[in-house]
Amino acid sequence: MIQSYINTITTLTSNSSSIIFQEDCIRTKSCQGNGWLCHNKGSANYDIVCGGLYELDFNATVSSATAGAIALALYNNGEMIPGTLMVDTIATAGDYVNVGINKKIKVCCNGDSNISVRAVASIPTATEPETPITTQIPIIGNANFSITRVC
Repeated sequence: MIQSYINTITTLTSNSSSIIFQEDCIRTKSCQGNGWLCHNKGSANYDIVCGGLYELDFNATVSSATAGAIALALYNNGEMIPGTLMVDTIATAGDYVNVGINKKIKVCCNGDSNISVRAVASIPTATEPETPITTQIPIIGNANFSITRVC
């Protein structure tokens, strides 16, 4: 298991940037040497190198320098994981909102997965899905991300 966090205000470089986790507060033996997970502090990437069922947990306090929609999602090998899009609207620049997601994923026996949390550049509107909304650049107030091997 690993749990990483951000505890200092961090502005992402764009509205499609990955979130870089600077610190790990829990890191079991499975994250060292010949374990099932590789993550370097200061990296956005978590490499699951052993097949199995994994639980991903992410939560964050997020803001933006401008009013508008912010969106984050979990990604696996560069593709958004279905059902992980987190969207909220910042009513006034500097306001904070909380977002979070819990998702289980399966990694095939001989496969591996590169997991990351990223900002999403545009989202479909509810009333006109073919007309996407461009999102704002997120400011991360604090965040936690954990990966646990279920079986």
